[in-house]
Amino acid sequence: MGFAESYMLGEVSCPNLTAFFELFILNREDLSDGSTITSSISTNIAGLARATNTLSNARLNIAAHYDISNDMFAAFLSPDMTYSCPIWLPKSSPLSADETLEAAQMRKLDRFINNAHLKAGDHVLEIGTGWGSLAIRAVQTTGCRVTSLTLSIEQKELAEERIREAGLEDRIEVLLCDYRALPPPQNERGAYDKIISIEMLEAVGKEFLVTYFECVNRLLKKDGGIAVFQCITMPETRYDAYAASDDFIRRYIFPGGHLPTVSQLVASINTGSRKALIVDNIENIGPHYAKTLRLWREDFMKNFDESIRPALLRDSEKRGQIMGKKDVETFRRKWEYYFTYCEAGFRAKTLGDVIITVGREGAVEMMEEVPL
Repeated sequence: MGFAESYMLGEVSCPNLTAFFELFILNREDLSDGSTITSSISTNIAGLARATNTLSNARLNIAAHYDISNDMFAAFLSPDMTYSCPIWLPKSSPLSADETLEAAQMRKLDRFINNAHLKAGDHVLEIGTGWGSLAIRAVQTTGCRVTSLTLSIEQKELAEERIREAGLEDRIEVLLCDYRALPPPQNERGAYDKIISIEMLEAVGKEFLVTYFECVNRLLKKDGGIAVFQCITMPETRYDAYAASDDFIRRYIFPGGHLPTVSQLVASINTGSRKALIVDNIENIGPHYAKTLRLWREDFMKNFDESIRPALLRDSEKRGQIMGKKDVETFRRKWEYYFTYCEAGFRAKTLGDVIITVGREGAVEMMEEVPL
């Protein structure tokens, strides 16, 4: 944490952060958790520096709690505005070298559509709207109807704008609503045919994982319902140390975030649904995140001065929280660090990102492509 904060504040620099993090990961048994004298001393010194440098701490707090605008994300995401791991073509494909991020994102969204076996008559619940890419893609390709939940006012506004531009406002409804407060839909079944959630489980928190799947079980139709989830995961052997620590991501990027293990997810599905949701498939697409994070970082840095800096200053003025030059630079270095930190984690196979498909007993749609 001390190194992260020093980097954000410009107190240290590194010409190749990705290589630095990979080296750290390779030697983490000796360097992590304060297990050596050197690491313990350096951690204490960094903590003392943060405690005494109040001006620096103020800049860190501004950078941590700033309400980020849609304009910033548009500056580094692909045009579809999907902020999650895609699925790239394999390197062996002759088309791999020229594949765009948008094409890889569409492949991932199509994986969800196929795994959930979406069709025209389905009413789909999406938990976590993002900027509407999954809902738009699902309706465009299948003709289904989507109810999508978000807790972000800014994301809701832009998602609805994108839905209107696609001419799909009669098929997609975006609600500003917590999944726990959502009543069953007003249809003959009183439930949704399918449920989809993409990289939202990380925001649920360990203590609410079972509650989350209780809600999924309550809202999903009993006769053949299917649900598909995507979640970044922590390795089983690293989880205890991770859960007991305060890492950079949870302090400065996703406060309150929690990366579960695959076994925790499966156990929570079983407990929350009272074993009514059967795990059909688990696919780890984590390796596909490394390239994605590199591309996001490159576009973030390339577009920072032209697009992101003006958006930050504009929004800070609206909120009466004027950001100075040092605050903006701290913000920039924080996101550079975040992208690189995560890229190294996925490159080293320390982090995973799984797509879990579950279904009710009797979900015969899952048999459609199986020869019988």
